[in-house]
Parts: sequence; structure tokens; C-alpha cells
Amino acid sequence: MVRKPAVAGYFYPGSAQEVKSLIERLQQSPLGPGSNLEEVPFFEQVNGVVSPHAGYLYSGAVACWSFAALSRIDRETTFCIIGPNHRGYGASVALSEEEEWLTPLGKVVLDLEAASFLVEKFPVFAFDEQAHFAEHSIEVQIPFLQYFVSCPFKILPIALLDQRKGVARQVAEALYALSAEKNLVIVASSDFSHYEPAEVAERKDHQAISHILNLDVDGFYAFLHQASVSVCGPGAIAILMLYQKLKNAPQPRFLKYAHSGEVSGDFSQVVGYASLVFPG
Repeated sequence: MVRKPAVAGYFYPGSAQEVKSLIERLQQSPLGPGSNLEEVPFFEQVNGVVSPHAGYLYSGAVACWSFAALSRIDRETTFCIIGPNHRGYGASVALSEEEEWLTPLGKVVLDLEAASFLVEKFPVFAFDEQAHFAEHSIEVQIPFLQYFVSCPFKILPIALLDQRKGVARQVAEALYALSAEKNLVIVASSDFSHYEPAEVAERKDHQAISHILNLDVDGFYAFLHQASVSVCGPGAIAILMLYQKLKNAPQPRFLKYAHSGEVSGDFSQVVGYASLVFPG
């Protein structure tokens, strides 16, 4: 079976040519990485990236930084895309059994072997299409992969309803076990502060990012709670941080931060966006 796109024509364009043209414009925009991708930090091995998931017009230029950092991967890869379950339907940690997911740029194949491995060996996971049916946080990342990544790849979508630290640890340990079998790269899909004045959002978000860069999972969760930071995908980010620590890998690298006001001109109520890369 094929999952059809839920937010094409809404979060991003509905036709292939329009998607390609928009991503190209976002890449070349003042907030994007530009055409010279040699300027984007590249590592021979990448464990993952943090990427935003708002409408492309608002967060797409920032997202381009993350996918540019993945653009020179040259071997077959399974991209595990972890996004928050905004709608609240379905299992707490939901995988998809669909064979393919469709976007305007074509179909991508799911790594059902990897998904079955997780469900069979780790009880935190369940197959649940209801969790994925209308969710945008995973879907919007896929056209960027199709545009930037030239190596053969499959996807492993995980919709995360339960974003608590203990659950993040269980998922990270499961993905670490899976990485012994697969070339696995995690895309942690999250926006940062929501509907704060620009100066407040920037201050809070950069403090949250400092915890991410230090792989300080406890400090990250504590700060989000203490400062009421409305990061919508803390669980996805924490999974990637914990996975990085299990891999004994270097600290992440900051790529780009911006907020919606830099596009809309409204600095009174903004949403923050960040791209980071986690080297292997």
C-alpha cells in the first residue's frame, strides 16, 4: 500500500516542478545555504540532523541547511524520520507498515525490514497508520531528501506521541541496535519556540540549542520545563542526542537559526527554526 501526501498543496506545493523550484529558491535565499554546498559542514559519517517542519515558505530555508549537510552521503541509507504526533491519534511510538510514501516528487520506499526489527524486539514500538495519516512533521522532510540526496535510500518514519525522556531513551537504544544492521541517519523533526516575541524566542531557543550542542539531555528537558519553551519535538531531538552518546560520537554542529518573523515581517509572535548536524 501507498501513503498519500496529507499536506501537499498546503505546507508545500502540490506539483513536482513547484516543489523543486521552491526548494531551489529557498536554498538561494538570504536564510539558505546557497548553491555552494562546500560551505556547509560535511562529515564522512553523519548520525543525524535536526530540521524544522513548518510550511516551506517559513522554515524551508533553514531546513535546507540540514539536508545540504546530508547531500554528499554516498552509500545506501535508511533515514529514520522522527516527528511529533501533533494530532494525538494512534500509538505512543508509531511505525508505518505502508510499503511506500508518496510526495509530489514521487514515491519513497519504507524500510519494512528495519520497522519489523524494531517492533519484534522492542515493545515501545507499534505499527499504527492512524498516527501517520494526517501528520505533517515527517512528511514535509521527505521532499528535501528527494531533492538533496542522490544515494539510494529508504525511510523509517516514527510518529512520537509520548515525548518523555524515558521513552526517548528506549527509542535511542533500539535505533542503536538497529544501526549495527543498517547505515542509519536520524532526521529529528522539530520547530522551536512558538508564538513568542522574536527577542524572547531567540533567547530561549539559543539556550535550548546550547544544551543540544553539549548533548545535555537532562539539562535540555529541565530548561524546556523551567523556561516554558514550546519546542514541539523534544522527544525526537532527545532521541538523536542519546543516540549520539551511545555512538560515542562528537558533539553536534550548529548550522542555522531563524524565525518566522524574518519571512513574514511580524516580530511580535514568531516560531523558531534550527538546523544542526550530528557527525558520526
